Amino acid sequence: MSDRGRKDYSARIFRFPSAAGIAEAMAYVLAVTLSVMCVVIAFYAQDGYNQIGNAKFVVYKVTMLAGFFLFLALGAVYGCLFLREKGKCKIRLSVTDGCVLAYLLFSTISVVSGGFYEDALWGSYGWNMGWMSQLSFVLIYLALSRFGKYYRAVLAVFCGSAFCVFAIAVLHRMLIDPIGFYNGLQSDQMAQFLSTIGQATWYASYLVVALPVGITVFLFAEKTRWRVLGGIYTAVGFASLVTQNSDSAYFAMAAFMIVFFWVCVERRETLNRFAEVCTLFFAAGKVMHFLMKVHPNPDLQYDFITSLVLDGAVTWILLGLCIFLSLFLYKRRNSSYSLTDMLRVRRVVLAAAALAVILLAGLIVMQSKGLLPGELGEKLSAVSYFNWGSEWGNGRGRIWDFSVRVFREEDVRHKLFGVGPDCFSSYTAAVHGEETALLWGRKILTNAHNEWLNVLINTGIFGAAAYIGIFVSSVGRFLKARRQDFLLVGAAASAASYMAYNFFCYQQVCCTPFVFMVLGIGAYIIETRCR
Repeated sequence: MSDRGRKDYSARIFRFPSAAGIAEAMAYVLAVTLSVMCVVIAFYAQDGYNQIGNAKFVVYKVTMLAGFFLFLALGAVYGCLFLREKGKCKIRLSVTDGCVLAYLLFSTISVVSGGFYEDALWGSYGWNMGWMSQLSFVLIYLALSRFGKYYRAVLAVFCGSAFCVFAIAVLHRMLIDPIGFYNGLQSDQMAQFLSTIGQATWYASYLVVALPVGITVFLFAEKTRWRVLGGIYTAVGFASLVTQNSDSAYFAMAAFMIVFFWVCVERRETLNRFAEVCTLFFAAGKVMHFLMKVHPNPDLQYDFITSLVLDGAVTWILLGLCIFLSLFLYKRRNSSYSLTDMLRVRRVVLAAAALAVILLAGLIVMQSKGLLPGELGEKLSAVSYFNWGSEWGNGRGRIWDFSVRVFREEDVRHKLFGVGPDCFSSYTAAVHGEETALLWGRKILTNAHNEWLNVLINTGIFGAAAYIGIFVSSVGRFLKARRQDFLLVGAAASAASYMAYNFFCYQQVCCTPFVFMVLGIGAYIIETRCR
């Protein structure tokens, strides 16, 4: 073989990969990493429910460090090759991208601003939402928005894992434990924990992010087999939602159902499917009512809305109305459809929903100040949610009042730049130690139990504005581009659901990585299909 032949042969064997080849490898690594994340967070537990939150965070941390170390190493090679092949790199940033990068910047600044450097790195014990976690959320979004080629596989693993988690939760509510997590627990403890996630509030936070994705398939998929799978997923998810016993989940459901209604009203077929989803919800409540009578847990005390859905007579009426509406729309599926009239209906329904929220808030304020007439005031006093006070919302009244006071008394630096990621407890212990001891004794108040208020204190006004902007801009972008891919509707619904639920709750490993994953997938779909 000649010298030239040997050189050509060697070049073919040892040819350095192209930028496109490295990008393909990055997409594979990302898909595998996130798929593993979906499985391990859903199912991993080191010692049953004992410290299950810490166990899930540890396995999440290991997964992220391993997967993103390789991903970022490949990314460095990809950047060099891309610049060598193209000569220049034009970076396109959406509004959401800008908010994500701004949030990372202000989260970093808040570490310095707060001064609690060790606490800010990994966060409070048991919550672990420090700067490293915030960095991981940002990386999940940015990586998926650029290299999310195999997002459908990731979503399939996510929904498959979630379906198993939902099914176990339904069985757990009937005191059927196929996985042995309830071994050694008393019935009152069984009422507090669900499935493989843990405490019922944490479980609900996982449910409200995962459930809208499956409902989207049922609403918009064209192939029958996908609709059937989506319907089964939706039914089991609703069966778990009506029994998880956290009223916050119903506010999340209201948010994602409004998103679905906004889109479904544009076509008669999807409006009919929306009515079917509503039917499945109320039917799930009645089915679970009877099943839980067969295997009751006497220590399970239902919250107000859960009790209404399971036992209330009004929900029988609503079930009947949904069935009638579903049949009516199905029979008229081929008749003429006035889009103008239905869009008018959409505006009326959304206005009614906004008015209901304002009215509810007004009634709570008036009831707390004793301004309502005697008979009405007496009736509303029987419902705990109309009685604002320190114990309102399982103690959130006291927590929110304290948290607002904490922010109001901060200096300008902390108001603008925050006290550090997940440093709420460190700051309040240092500055308001006597008051926290008086209000909560030896218990540690780790956050404001309202994610938006919590991020305001932790990352300041600038960080909170950027963080809220991530979700608001994403929902707007996804709904605007929804006709390109129906999964964008699911991403918008999941984000809206998370926002509503975490008005009463907080960031944690069982929900926040997943919502950033969904946001990243939505951004990738827009970048690849809407150019």
